[in-house]
Amino acid sequence: MMTARRPLPYYLTQSAFATARADEFGVSRSRMRASDLQTPFRGVRSVGLDLADLVHRCRAAAVFMGEGEAFSHSTALGLWGAPLPAGLDRADAALHIGTFGTTRRRRAGVVGHRLAQETTVSAGLAGLVTVEPATAWCQFASQGVASQSGDRSNEATLLALVSVADHLITGARRRGGRNQAICSVDEMHAAVAAYGSARGARVLRKALTLMRTGVDSPKETELRLMLVAAGLGAPEVGYVIPTRLGPLMPDLAYPLRRVLIEYEGDMHRTDRRRWRGDFDRVRAFQQAGWTVIRVNSDDLVDAARRAAVLGQLRALLA
Repeated sequence: MMTARRPLPYYLTQSAFATARADEFGVSRSRMRASDLQTPFRGVRSVGLDLADLVHRCRAAAVFMGEGEAFSHSTALGLWGAPLPAGLDRADAALHIGTFGTTRRRRAGVVGHRLAQETTVSAGLAGLVTVEPATAWCQFASQGVASQSGDRSNEATLLALVSVADHLITGARRRGGRNQAICSVDEMHAAVAAYGSARGARVLRKALTLMRTGVDSPKETELRLMLVAAGLGAPEVGYVIPTRLGPLMPDLAYPLRRVLIEYEGDMHRTDRRRWRGDFDRVRAFQQAGWTVIRVNSDDLVDAARRAAVLGQLRALLA
């Protein structure tokens, strides 16, 4: 006859604890081996956490972190909701933890860093302690980002940095406007100045010149940088166009030539209400005398399609 598991204390539900403190919670060694307990890190057990979720993994890691430690680099940015490149957002991606002092955190599943004494920290999502978002952005430049071919690429790092910066300085959309941005433009500039000449400083300074407020997705950032790299000049973000539907803001605009670009993700295709709204929106732009170029993800990754979009824009902007 199978013995029933001993119930865990109610306060351990949706949480984690150090195995060294198991006796305090009345959890025996045999109980810690039960299948309803997870082992996210050595010396840690969790109960009911989704370890594929960054916030939950960080909650588990917080069990072994001391007062002089904070999440840093891409981990801190992820906790602030920033879009991370493919690979850094995986469930098995190592967590970056910074420590004040001379000793780095050493543990499987963790990348330890030393934090300068002047580094400031704050409570990020779910009360988890992180370095300030603008500081984490600068630290992120030192990580480097793998390109689609698998190698570490300055181009991929620049795109990732600008995408994250656009997110940090743009408040999330809400009905009637936007929420307050996570960082101000001035805070980003101050963080880069404080970062000095450390690894990644050059690409950080370039990213500062390319970041824009009002960008709603990493794909919009990628599209904008593609146009700049092709020599078409930087399109305007947040340009307001009067239309029969009222003032509308296209994703990107070249006002002098009355040309605008709209990026359309899969949601624009699969959501019928969104699709109909896009149809009315494009018609309103056209009736206001603007040429509308509609771009999707295939136009960014397929060389022939990308060349066709750039060729069409060159002709319109000539």
